[in-house]
Amino acid sequence: MAAACPLCGSKKIRRGSLHAHDGVRHLLLDTPLRCRDCRHRFWAFSPLKPLLLLVLVGALVGVTAWLAREQRTAAPAQDAATVLPHTRAEQGDAEAQLQLALRYADGDGVIQNDKEAARWFALAAKQGLPEAQYRYGRALLEGRGVVQDYKAAFSWIEKPAQHGYAKAQYSLGELYRYGTGTAIDKARAYLWFNLAAAQGMEAAAKARDSLVWQLKPEQIAAMQDEARRMSQDASAAPAPATAEQQALQ
Repeated sequence: MAAACPLCGSKKIRRGSLHAHDGVRHLLLDTPLRCRDCRHRFWAFSPLKPLLLLVLVGALVGVTAWLAREQRTAAPAQDAATVLPHTRAEQGDAEAQLQLALRYADGDGVIQNDKEAARWFALAAKQGLPEAQYRYGRALLEGRGVVQDYKAAFSWIEKPAQHGYAKAQYSLGELYRYGTGTAIDKARAYLWFNLAAAQGMEAAAKARDSLVWQLKPEQIAAMQDEARRMSQDASAAPAPATAEQQALQ
């Protein structure tokens, strides 16, 4: 702080306030002062301000460099995460085809594309993956990325349902219930809802119970017997081979 006022020589000096019209140089390098006697406002060089400015600039440069380095490091990892499944999918890996289809369906790491999702779901479905079969069936049912085709949707959804895939069992029950891709059959709808409900699907349990009053007691009994038999057969059957196991066979 200055020892005396440059105008009147008084040593009664206090710190002044900053104004909007003060120049950049003053704001960055000087400290405003005011004389208590003559009220003269003047500036005094502040050695701390340039030092603080240098520290701030250095910190900004350091943060910018760190962010750039992190982006360079993360970019190859992200590219590899996208390219690797795509390469494996192109080579015929069913699991990679399914994962790539899910990415295209959700826009996860790639531009969302229903057509590409349906294409990869179809390739994985043809290799017997239950989830891919179900997803491809749903794409056909909804006409997402493919021409809507109820009969083909029914055929694809039926495959994983018969192998115990709960989501497919519930969807198959809906198809039978409303006659989508097949004839209306409330009894078969009850059967598939019952099987899905047994795997913990609350929506399937509600749908099954809503059909009880629409069926005859003997129809319900017959469908319960068939559901029991199918459940027992599924428990006794060996687990489906994974894509890697299929490749080794």
